[in-house]
Amino acid sequence: MLTKTQTAGKTFSLDVHQRLNAAMRACIAWAAVEEHDKVLDMACGDGQMLSRMNDQLRLTLCGMCETADQARCVSEMLGGADVIPGRMEDIPWRDNTFDIVLLSAALRGDVRRVLSEVVRTLRPGGQFVMASHRFFRHGEGELSRREIMRTMQEAGFGEVSYRATGLCGAIVGWKKGKVDQ
Repeated sequence: MLTKTQTAGKTFSLDVHQRLNAAMRACIAWAAVEEHDKVLDMACGDGQMLSRMNDQLRLTLCGMCETADQARCVSEMLGGADVIPGRMEDIPWRDNTFDIVLLSAALRGDVRRVLSEVVRTLRPGGQFVMASHRFFRHGEGELSRREIMRTMQEAGFGEVSYRATGLCGAIVGWKKGKVDQ
């Protein structure tokens, strides 16, 4: 499968932005973003990852965060981006909305439901990039990287892979279906 990265060749310079943690850097490193893509950050925190991506490309930005106050602040910082408080299991956007969904925070809640929501809201051929520590240790009730990748395939991702990047890699999945040209 030819990815958007292979066709567009867009990479982000990360060295000038000190506020990005290893998980955010891994997500950005493997996101196949093109100008005007619609991007959802499922745990946008203070909005720094979206801000960094938008510095280099004009994107339609959306985010989810913990509280209404945080959502308001991040939305204002990002110039009116669509940022809302919400849970990962209940993404409040319509089907086939996003070109890319990012998750640099821990995958929380009902993993199968979260992944189903990501697939539902991604456009056909859309990309999901989720940070995954390279030296992942899983405890009781948590899924290993391999189990998460298998669950992603069961949820409807056609191609799933792990990509190493420094201390934190990324699990990358592509929604089945063709991208309209």
